[in-house]
Amino acid sequence: MTKETLYMIHRYYQNALQQADNLLDIVEKLYKDLSEVEVNEEDSKVFDSFIDGLRGCIQYRKITFELTNMSIYLNIVFMYIVMFLNSTKGLKIDIDFYSRRKSLESDLIKLLKKAYLNPSTSSYIRDRFGLRGILLNNLPSEEANKLLYIIFEAIQGIIAGRDRKMRKDFITWYNNLPDILSPDKAVLDEILSVPFTIDFVKDFIAHPKKNSYQSLQFTLIVQVYSKVLPGGMFEVQLRTKEMHENAEHGPASHFYYKNPDLLDKTDDDEGEDDEILKIIRNEIFVVDDFSKVLSEGFL
Repeated sequence: MTKETLYMIHRYYQNALQQADNLLDIVEKLYKDLSEVEVNEEDSKVFDSFIDGLRGCIQYRKITFELTNMSIYLNIVFMYIVMFLNSTKGLKIDIDFYSRRKSLESDLIKLLKKAYLNPSTSSYIRDRFGLRGILLNNLPSEEANKLLYIIFEAIQGIIAGRDRKMRKDFITWYNNLPDILSPDKAVLDEILSVPFTIDFVKDFIAHPKKNSYQSLQFTLIVQVYSKVLPGGMFEVQLRTKEMHENAEHGPASHFYYKNPDLLDKTDDDEGEDDEILKIIRNEIFVVDDFSKVLSEGFL
C-alpha cells in the first residue's frame, strides 16, 4: 500500500473524529466516507479488504454492550470451572481471570495491518473481546503448563460441550453448592444455555512465537443458530506468570511490537521493520488534535 493512500485514510479518520460523537459513529462515518473513495489499482485490494473489515467492525460496535457483558459472565464461569476442578480433582489451581476489549485505535490498526498482509481475504478480527487467565501457582514450568492444559480441556468440555459427562458433573456440582450466590447461578445457567464452539486453537506454549511469546490461545464462538449473540467471538489466553511477564514487559511485549528497532534482530524477524507496517502501527490512527475530538467516550 502506498503512503499516499495511508495518509488519505489518516485524514478521513481525523475528519470522523471531529464529526462523530461516539465510537460507533466514528466507524460508521469512516466507512461511509472511505467507501466513496477511489484509490489507485495498486492499493485497491488492500483498501477494499480494509473497507470490508470496517463493515464488520460496525456490526460488533453495535453489540459492544452485550458482548462486554458476556465476557464478564464468561469470567465468572471460568472461575467456577477452576473451583470445580480443585474440588473434584484434588487440584490447587490459583488463577486470575479478567476480560478486556480492544480500543478503537487497536481495532483499526489490526484491521489495516491484516488487510495489508493478506489483501486477498476479508479483514476481520477474532480478539476484539478477550479473556485472559494468569496462573499464579509457583510451580516448575512443566507442572504449570500441565495445569493450563487441564483448564483448557475443562473449558472445552464444559462450555463447548466436548465432554458431556464433565459438563453434566459440573452442572450437578454447582447446583448442589450450598453457598452459591443466586446471581452466580443465574450466570452459570445462562452461559451453559448458549451454544459455544471452540476454534482457532493456537498452542504457543509448545510452539512459541519467534519473539518468544507463549500462551495457550483459542476462540470461543457463539454458534450462528444461537438466539443470543450469534457469531460472537471471544479470544481466550491462558498463561503462567512468567509467560505473562514476557508478554507484557519482555521481548514479546506490545512495546517491542510497536518499536521493533529496539529489539535485537534475528533472521526470523524479517518483515518486522517493514516501513508500511511501521506507519500503520504508529501514525494512521493517532489523534492529531484531541481538542477537536467530538466524542467524549473516545477520550
